[in-house]
Formats: sequence, C-alpha cells, structure tokens
Amino acid sequence: MLYLDMIVNKDWRPNFYKYEKVRRSGRYNMIMEAKQAIKACGISSKEYRDILLGYSTYKHYIEAQYGSVDKFMRKFRE
Repeated sequence: MLYLDMIVNKDWRPNFYKYEKVRRSGRYNMIMEAKQAIKACGISSKEYRDILLGYSTYKHYIEAQYGSVDKFMRKFRE
C-alpha cells in the first residue's frame, strides 16, 4: 500500500467521494455510461479514469484508514 502515495495526487479524497456518491446512487453504469457519470461526479475524465482503474486500491486504502467506505463517506461529508 505504500506505493499508493506515489500514484495518486494528495487531493484524491474529494474525487473519490464524488465518484463513490454517484456510484452508490445506482443512476449510471459507471463504465457503460461513463460520460454521464463523469458529468454527475463533476470531475475530469482523467480523474474519473484514475479512480475507475484504481478503485480497489483506493477502497483498500480508505478501509485501512477509516475502517470502511461507509465511515469515510459519512466523515468526509462533514
């Protein structure tokens, strides 16, 4: 997990939060309807792609730091 700091920018949490919020809504298929999901997330297509491709890495990092993605979502929103 130490390599995560090398592959993501320091400000990835807000983008992950936005991505996860849209993903959880179930409104879009995050792969097949990527253009609509990107607009709903309000992030760039590069940031979206990075989160999509590294989702499990981000998720493991969040779980290690916050205990669960749910706890992260509640805490980050505050």
